[in-house]
Amino acid sequence: MPQIDIRLTAGRAHRDFGERLRAVAEETVPVVEAVTQLPLPDPVVIRTLTPRRWLRDHKRSTKRRLTLEMTELGLSAVRPHLGSARASVLGGVAFLRTHWVAIGGQAVEYAPDRPEVVICPEALRHCGRLDDLSMLYKIVAHEVTHLAQYAASGGAVWRAQSTHFPALRGTTDLDYHWLLEGHAYAMDQRITAKILGAPVRTDTTSPRASARHREVVTEDTHRAQLRHLDQAADGVEGAIDRLGLDTFNRIWTSPDLIPLEQETGMPEQWWGRWS
Repeated sequence: MPQIDIRLTAGRAHRDFGERLRAVAEETVPVVEAVTQLPLPDPVVIRTLTPRRWLRDHKRSTKRRLTLEMTELGLSAVRPHLGSARASVLGGVAFLRTHWVAIGGQAVEYAPDRPEVVICPEALRHCGRLDDLSMLYKIVAHEVTHLAQYAASGGAVWRAQSTHFPALRGTTDLDYHWLLEGHAYAMDQRITAKILGAPVRTDTTSPRASARHREVVTEDTHRAQLRHLDQAADGVEGAIDRLGLDTFNRIWTSPDLIPLEQETGMPEQWWGRWS
């Protein structure tokens, strides 16, 4: 089992949350490894941070990835795509600036080859979930599953999902988001059921959510997001049921098995490509 490195950088006001997080992580991380049957980075780093630090780190890493891709692909190749790439960078920063109040946690690679989970207690307060222990289990299970995806693929699936130049990477028609979120959602249901006796779900907005949270997450958008996650999780669960977990986990090193966007609505087509 990997070491667990909890870094509390969200300020003294959230020290109690940090200690709850430490206890939940120590219980959850080994279950993630057992349920997914995937390796984890060593150490597993989980960091609490302030909204200001979250946005700053996000902006820096997004710009760094853009610069790195431009260097790897060559300026002549990327020049026709620079407009859409820069719009993608600005759009990602703008989204986090307005929607951080609705995001419980993220699995990120803010520094090269150093994947980690970041959790903003202030965001959980806006969500009405700061003291919701079952939700903390779900967040840790979900985001650490993303770390397992990273470790199993050597980071390849994260890089493919976050590329600013999908046309040059050959990923335009591949639905990495559907796969990665569907897998993490399916696994967090299994993991929380194993630990708590029943899977943890978020079918409704918390009645304690702030007005600012409700401004960016309406019930209609929340339900639409849940339907998308349910469909993705069902597609991944179907693949695992049909193929077995060992066979399914080949996907993390087999780009040819990544689902096409046209297949995510009919996952039977995707499953059929494995034989």
